[in-house]
Amino acid sequence: MQLIVPDPEVRVRYRNVYASKPLFTPTEQEFFTCLQHLTQGRCLLFAKVNLADIIKPLSGKIGDRNQIDKKHVDFLICRLDDGMPMIGIELDDSSHNDRGRFKGDMIKNDVFAATGLPLLRLPVSEMYQLEELVAELSRAWHRRSALLEAVPKAAPLPPLKPVLAPVAKPAPALNASFFVSSVPPEQPLHGSWLGKSVRELAQAVA
Repeated sequence: MQLIVPDPEVRVRYRNVYASKPLFTPTEQEFFTCLQHLTQGRCLLFAKVNLADIIKPLSGKIGDRNQIDKKHVDFLICRLDDGMPMIGIELDDSSHNDRGRFKGDMIKNDVFAATGLPLLRLPVSEMYQLEELVAELSRAWHRRSALLEAVPKAAPLPPLKPVLAPVAKPAPALNASFFVSSVPPEQPLHGSWLGKSVRELAQAVA
């Protein structure tokens, strides 16, 4: 184990070449905080994820790899128990109206569609329309869950030999009703999320 944190007086290479900066813009930070309040720790939240880390080209061609290698998704929601990507979110501001950005966005849309991974494009102006956001994320989670359940599972591994130390039980798997787990299935969503009203959430993230 090695901690790289030199003393400020020590001369290091690139001292006047690079500087750190915040991961988020102020708008991105606001939305990430909003996601944290909405999900209440029931999933894993990531930001600025490279597409090559969650999507692989089936052809093995370098061109297909390069198509996604330098692209990222703004936010990624994953299952808590196994880190499976469930929903991608792109927070679109006015820069996405640029012709160059538009082409890149279309490629990203096609890649997500091809893999069955839902991608929500959220204009910044709609960031706090919580009822619509809850509904869209819930619909995306249901679709992704149904798709993953339909994929044939690999053959089970042979049973492990007994061990002396007790083995911790795995966390329970999240089901398709993850986003509305506190709402009975027969009842409509009505803007509630994990038992909280949209008004309460708006006050929490304000």
